[in-house]
Amino acid sequence: MKVAWEMTNHISARVAWHMDGWNGRICSNPAANTYCIGQYSYPGTKIGEERNLEWEQENRGQCCSELSKVPPCIYSINAFGSKTLTAEADPPAFFGKPLPPKRKWELPPSTICIWPYEEMYYRDGIKKANGNFDYDKRREYADQYFSQIEKDRSLIFYYANYSNPFSEDDAQAYVIVGVSRVKRVGQMLFYENCTQETKERFGGGFIWQRNITSHYPDEGFRIPYHLYLDKPDVLEKILFVPDNQRKFKYATRIMTDDDALALIEYFIEVAAYLKELGDTSDNWSLRLSWLHSLVGELWRSRGLYPGLAKVFDFLDFKEAVPLIKGYTQRGEEKAVKSTLFQYLDGEIDAVPDLSISADRQRKLKRQWQLQSDEQKHLLRDLLPRFDLSVDQLRRLLADDAQRGSYGFQGSLHEIAENPYVISEQYVGDDADDIIPFSKIDHGVFPSPELGGEFLAETNDWRRLRALCVEYLKREQKHVFSPTSIVLDQINRRLSFMPEWKRHQYTLQYFKVDQNELSHALTQRQIGNEHYLYLKYVHEDERLIERQLRLLAQRPSITFKVPMTEQHWFNFLSHSDSPLQEQNPDEYRNAIHGQVEVCQKIFPRSLSVLSGAAGTGKTTVIKALIQAIKRTEGEGASFQLLAPTGKAADRLREATGQSAATIHSFLARRNWINTENMTYRRTGGRREEGIATFIIDEASMLDLDLIAALFRAIKWETVKRLIFVGDPNQLPPIGRGRVFADIIDWLHESMAEGVGVLTTNIRQMEGRLKGEGESILKLASLYTRSNQVDEKDEVIHSFSESFLPEDFLLSLQEGGDIDKDLRVLYWQNPEDLVQKLTSTIVADMEQDTGESFNPEQPYKLWNKAFGQRAEYQQVISPYRGEQFGTVYLNEILQQFSHNHGLNKKLAHVALFDKVMQIVNSSKARPMWAYNATAKKSEQVEVFNGELGFVKPHGYDTGEYWKPYFYLKRFQVIFSRKSHLWVEYPKKEIVEDNLELAYAISVHKSQGSEFERVYFILPKEKTTLLSRELFYTGVTRARRHCTLLVQGDISPLLRMRRPEKSHLVNIDASLFDFHPLPLEMHTIRDWKQEWRYHKTLADIFVRSKSEVIIANMLTEREIPFQYEVPLFAEDGTFYLPDFTITWNGKQWYWEHLGRLDNAAYRAHWKKKNDWYRKNFPHQLIITEESEDLSGDADMLIREYFS
Repeated sequence: MKVAWEMTNHISARVAWHMDGWNGRICSNPAANTYCIGQYSYPGTKIGEERNLEWEQENRGQCCSELSKVPPCIYSINAFGSKTLTAEADPPAFFGKPLPPKRKWELPPSTICIWPYEEMYYRDGIKKANGNFDYDKRREYADQYFSQIEKDRSLIFYYANYSNPFSEDDAQAYVIVGVSRVKRVGQMLFYENCTQETKERFGGGFIWQRNITSHYPDEGFRIPYHLYLDKPDVLEKILFVPDNQRKFKYATRIMTDDDALALIEYFIEVAAYLKELGDTSDNWSLRLSWLHSLVGELWRSRGLYPGLAKVFDFLDFKEAVPLIKGYTQRGEEKAVKSTLFQYLDGEIDAVPDLSISADRQRKLKRQWQLQSDEQKHLLRDLLPRFDLSVDQLRRLLADDAQRGSYGFQGSLHEIAENPYVISEQYVGDDADDIIPFSKIDHGVFPSPELGGEFLAETNDWRRLRALCVEYLKREQKHVFSPTSIVLDQINRRLSFMPEWKRHQYTLQYFKVDQNELSHALTQRQIGNEHYLYLKYVHEDERLIERQLRLLAQRPSITFKVPMTEQHWFNFLSHSDSPLQEQNPDEYRNAIHGQVEVCQKIFPRSLSVLSGAAGTGKTTVIKALIQAIKRTEGEGASFQLLAPTGKAADRLREATGQSAATIHSFLARRNWINTENMTYRRTGGRREEGIATFIIDEASMLDLDLIAALFRAIKWETVKRLIFVGDPNQLPPIGRGRVFADIIDWLHESMAEGVGVLTTNIRQMEGRLKGEGESILKLASLYTRSNQVDEKDEVIHSFSESFLPEDFLLSLQEGGDIDKDLRVLYWQNPEDLVQKLTSTIVADMEQDTGESFNPEQPYKLWNKAFGQRAEYQQVISPYRGEQFGTVYLNEILQQFSHNHGLNKKLAHVALFDKVMQIVNSSKARPMWAYNATAKKSEQVEVFNGELGFVKPHGYDTGEYWKPYFYLKRFQVIFSRKSHLWVEYPKKEIVEDNLELAYAISVHKSQGSEFERVYFILPKEKTTLLSRELFYTGVTRARRHCTLLVQGDISPLLRMRRPEKSHLVNIDASLFDFHPLPLEMHTIRDWKQEWRYHKTLADIFVRSKSEVIIANMLTEREIPFQYEVPLFAEDGTFYLPDFTITWNGKQWYWEHLGRLDNAAYRAHWKKKNDWYRKNFPHQLIITEESEDLSGDADMLIREYFS
């Protein structure tokens, strides 16, 4: 319903992704559009459920006006199209029989269809007393929503939800794709020939879509993403992710002039870059003129005081709201503001054009007098300038305690002195409820045409600080950032603002205004480089650092009862282990290795238990718990913690002990703000009754989470803290690299606090069963290592030493590398699908002894899985593309079902493999039928849990019937076979479940599978890293199939030292290690083999190689590091340095371990290869005390 005081309303509008710019045509390559079928497409999962890819491929690039069928993307496809199309809608099955016919209607050029879903589900009064939705109300609310859109005035901002090419599991983003002005709002549409009962029950049978036609191309423009999808350097500049995603929800939402103004300012930046780039897809000068005209128009509509009506709503003076609107439209907003506040202050007795009873007058003035002087000042002089919601005003003006829950740390006086504090500190109900910098900047610097005064100079330190804070908040992985990069970004932003708001800051401001900036920022100078932290982030690092140092400095823990080597051996060994029977000596040696680790870390107040998958970390945790109980008594206090619900659940199951998530531990002690689930920095209860903390899956700990935990513990009462994890796995999605930094520091300062499990029990079991050990050999090539004195090309930690280069040659050959590892190369998406499906079938046939029947594929799938979701898993690094999880899930769903896919709830069919994608905790439980107890109960289901869909118990005898309508089902999750978790309606499914035939590496973390099929693309490498690959392949317990695109180059690329997530994080826990500036700016890793000056500590593996690299750089001799060198027969090696000089190619090898026999043998083989394939092109240095001199002599000889 249109609120009286709002000026022009604008709207957001969700579209399904289109590969050619929403031009009214079928995508030119429909198969490549794996985004429109995603869970977050529009409308919902309709396209994924209805798309006929074969038909689309046959009609690729065709205008939809020329086709005999209507594609399911019709509601979005014509946003920027030039022809009139036909849209259609099928009546919902719940209308009942007989269903009305399909409804078709005309879709003019530049028209989309949208629907306000928020109004359908979340408005007051939307449900009847019996709990059913009131469709008459739904229809009324929809009409009210569309009535707020003004033709020829309202702007429409087109956006794509998470189903777009720029979103991944660890970085989901809404993407704005274009803007135009509304030309026409279509009428409400109805299904024709509905029965009278249908009309009465469902509001006349209205259709949940409505035309919105824009003035494009005369007004507006689209961002030409489709032209640059293979040019990441351009995409980075034109990608438009809105600061405030709150306005891009529920398919469409109303926006204010102020919201629109912030978006248009960024559109100007995008259009200016495209003009500078020389893009010819549009007339960018014309588009820029239009955008600049919009800035003036929006300022005039916004006015000086967009928050004035909200202020009076906050004061419950609602009678003033229509008055404000009227005066504002006449350009007299200053006058009405002055008059209204004079009235509240008692300076005048009445307000013209406003009739209020004497009793009401007394109440209004009393309410105003109850405000403090600081509140009055803000309400009168400051807050009317800002377009804040009434709820945001309430939080801002609340008492200190409540205001603190929403991030405000200072007093109202501080806010009055610096309004930018509002954008710096405000934390709303959720991640989308923010107050961006632009909201405050608009109020501080209103358009001069409006006659309002500025509240600051354009070069004000308050403005600089707020800009820096906003930038650093968006940098969610880095702990700090180089100031030069921050300055470059904010100055670019300011340069596109209107003339009256422009300014260019310099580094000198950080020196001059250091004291004022220090309240929100921490500066650090190292040599000539300057760095910035968010103040609270810097404090978090120092808090962790300080407490860990104190723990490490404590004396060893002493025991009052014996805790001998034999005790440890008894806790760790299992007489019924197959290893004990088949190879007792090797098993005993393995257990002794674990015993040594336990003896090493157990007496320490601070320790790390580190080990790869399969080394027995959980077994050691159980032994540590037994030792705690033995040395401190059965009632000894300890707490098992994990960063995720799934990890805590597995830890609880594996140890038989109570385990909790860190979040639940914090919540129980009041360290989490329940309003928005943010961490509190003060005010919670510090735990003082637990002596030992054991934190599992420590590689997943981000800085914010571990700092919150450290604040929640009274460390004086803690005896022992143990971190457990695999440092080679993916780092956290959040800020920092805490676990890796703790391990590095302990190795340097207190090596006895690090226990590394080196013997792989799983590997031993596989070897004894004849199952091979190549999965772990492969993983060992991608483990984390610091720079060493000399590069050792022999790996010894297996039954036989092996040479990485030789192992890579076997991977290059492809096929069965070992009994546990297979490599298949694919050339295109069709080849990938064929190889993937045929390999899965062959493996299932081998495992079950059954044959595959393509008419009944589900029989083999059911036999192989046997309700064990962990039997097999396809894993891909990406969601999108034809090698990503969305596309592969669609393929595998079809392949495994053959029939029955016409009955889906959202995107999920009966018997699908699925994953829960959000936590259903004790605060938000789900219902399940307990088949053991024969009753329904509330249960917790965690993000990442896997299971299978089954028919709902109520539908057991019905689901196979032809006319069965699927409206609910249940899911049986792994290790919880007695619980049938309820998913009672489509909306619950959409919010909670994804198909899980294929999952991302991030989603697989913490799980293990008998078989893994790992997809490794070549053409898209942005996410690929050593940690990602290691995490993915080590999910396989028994067998791993690598499906690699093209050739071995993706496997070689990820071995490079700089291809590490950890290396690419700016962090400073214990040790300040900033990335070289080049690492922030290099985006095109097609040049990844090339050496860049100052990057030696990252790009090369040994300290001797650093010496050579630096000498070459100083002499300006260009070179590449470890670029694969292929001979004519296809064999290859990795020269240390490749140098092109005067038209000739040279290969420099540094021999650092000739004292090792295996190394010498390998070098002989490699040297022979050079002589055969590249004679007279090899330069050799050997390790010596005068390496610099030797290298200098060779450089003079060959390159002078």
